[in-house]
Amino acid sequence: MYKFNAFISLFLLVSLNFLFAQEWDQEKMNEMMELAKPGPEHKMLEKMVGTWEQTVKLWMSPGTEPAEMKGQTINKMILGGRFLQSNISSGEGEMKMEGLNLMGYDRRHKHFTTVGFDTWGTYYVTAAGPYNEGSKSIVMYGEDEEPTMEMTQKYNIIVRFVDEETFVSEIIFKDKRTPDESEFKMVEVTNKRVK
Repeated sequence: MYKFNAFISLFLLVSLNFLFAQEWDQEKMNEMMELAKPGPEHKMLEKMVGTWEQTVKLWMSPGTEPAEMKGQTINKMILGGRFLQSNISSGEGEMKMEGLNLMGYDRRHKHFTTVGFDTWGTYYVTAAGPYNEGSKSIVMYGEDEEPTMEMTQKYNIIVRFVDEETFVSEIIFKDKRTPDESEFKMVEVTNKRVK
């Protein structure tokens, strides 16, 4: 009789643990499924959909005058409204550049993300960071090991919303390029809506 009661107790304990685990797993699964859906931050990215004319300023080194060129980007939402895909072309001749950029919002970690590729290199650039309500900007931080310069490049990629028809993208290096300078803005792209 004692063995039978012990068996029943063990069976009930295992069954309750199994049921609790199933309920816990279902709660976690529901949470994961909710976080997999686009949210209000993706609606912010959606406002950038369309064709944009670019004015690109490129500084080759601190303290120099920027080179200027014109360009265009075509933005569209992909993967069920989860990511903004940007197809970019700018410059001409030796300065001609084509680029592909994906921007999203990671609802798990609560920050915007970006990954970019272009014809000026065979590498990719990534960054992540929050939206700043005060400056109406997405400020994303990234790092990249640069073997040719034997250094870790640290940078911000900033997307600043000016109005419904204008946004500005910048790349600002945070590592010291010269002894007296701690930040260096290398790229500034002003985007004006065409359609």
